[in-house]
Amino acid sequence: MPSQPQGAPSLTEIAYRRLEEAIVTLSLRPGAVLTEAQMIEMVGVGRTPVREALIRLAQQGMVEVLPRKGVVVAGINAIDIMSALDAREVLERLIASDAARRASPRERIAIVDKARAMRAAAVDGDANAYMRLDKELDATVAAAARSPYATRAVEPLQALIRRAWYHFERQDDLLPAAGHHVAFAQALATADPAAAMAASDALMLHLRNGLLATLDRE
Repeated sequence: MPSQPQGAPSLTEIAYRRLEEAIVTLSLRPGAVLTEAQMIEMVGVGRTPVREALIRLAQQGMVEVLPRKGVVVAGINAIDIMSALDAREVLERLIASDAARRASPRERIAIVDKARAMRAAAVDGDANAYMRLDKELDATVAAAARSPYATRAVEPLQALIRRAWYHFERQDDLLPAAGHHVAFAQALATADPAAAMAASDALMLHLRNGLLATLDRE
């Protein structure tokens, strides 16, 4: 069997990324029931990586695995969304502070570039590109923070909020949200932890207010 290139994602990671993206973007709808065979066909890898990916997704509350019946995609509800935001706000503030202190010059440039690319995607109205870049920005900030426990804890919360964004069709929020991301990236690039935390709080408040306004209209 050929060896896997150094630094390449494992088959389990590939399965996880593909399933998570399908769940977040609602390609797999809330409440959908799928068999293991259907998921294997969907992600294009073997049974063991898919099973391992599903364990991780179940731990994050994205799916429920029903023995001998299949997998149910988790529903979306307002209580979960707001609870996730409460926890995410605290973790994001910590990660922002750590990244502002620890990021290398190259990482600071990459963070600003990602945020500006998000703004360009927002101008184009390309929600899928925007959300992919949003996830890449989160990963770049997480790497710069060098705070593995906080970043592992925040990842499923970030995914849940992206999923809520798709669920509530927040297309009109692309440009305003992109502006907050650019402001956050620029604050982080100044190596000022207090400014980075304040910009993170402003971004989380924007997300909260937007989702609350949407929920009020439901």
